[in-house]
Amino acid sequence: MKRTHLAAMLCVAACLSSRAALAEPPPPPDVTVPVPPPVRRYVTVEWSPLALFLGKISANVVIAPVDHHSIVLSPFYASTTTIPIYIYDNGGNPTQLPQQTFKGGGGELGYRYYFGRGGPRGFFVGPSLMFGAFTATAQNGADTQFFNLGVAADVGFQALVLDRISLSLGAGAQYNATTTTIPNQQFPADVFANSGVRPRLLASVGCAF
Repeated sequence: MKRTHLAAMLCVAACLSSRAALAEPPPPPDVTVPVPPPVRRYVTVEWSPLALFLGKISANVVIAPVDHHSIVLSPFYASTTTIPIYIYDNGGNPTQLPQQTFKGGGGELGYRYYFGRGGPRGFFVGPSLMFGAFTATAQNGADTQFFNLGVAADVGFQALVLDRISLSLGAGAQYNATTTTIPNQQFPADVFANSGVRPRLLASVGCAF
C-alpha cells in the first residue's frame, strides 16, 4: 500500500514539474523611463537681424495657444535711400537719376504649423499677409504716398534652447504689389517700391514665455 501511495505521489510530482517546464517564462520587467513633455511656452518675442539689410527694424511675436498651431505678428519700420547714379546716352552725355528716399511702416499677420510640441518648436510651414504704408520722397522734395500689399509662404525650423531662448531659421517667397506705380528702384528700395515676386530669408533670436 505504501508503495502504491509513493508511486502516485511521484507521478503527480512528475506531471507538475513537466507543466512548469512547459510554461512560458515571465515577461521581463518594464524598465522604460517615460520622457517628460517639454516645458510649455505660449508667447515668443523675437528680433529679426536680417531685416537690417533691407533698411528695416522688425520683430516677431509668436503666439502658440495650442500645440502645433500659432499666430505670428511681425511689425516693422523701414527707411532706405537710393544711391545717386548716372546713365549715359549714345553721345556719352551723363544724366543723374534722381535720389529717392522711402520711409514707412507696416506688418505681417501669419500662421505657422509647428511639427514639435510645447510651443513654437521644430520644423514649421505657413503663409502670411503683408501690409505697409510708405512715403517716397524725391530729390526735389516731392512726396508720393502709397501702400504695399502682399502674401508670403515660409518653411523653417525653430528651437527653444534651454526652453527659453528662441532661435529660428527659414526661407520662403513673397509677392507684393504697390498701389502706385513707381519707376524701378535699386535694391533694397525695390522691395518696398516695386511690385514682384521675390525670395526671402528668415532669421530671428528672442525669448519664450
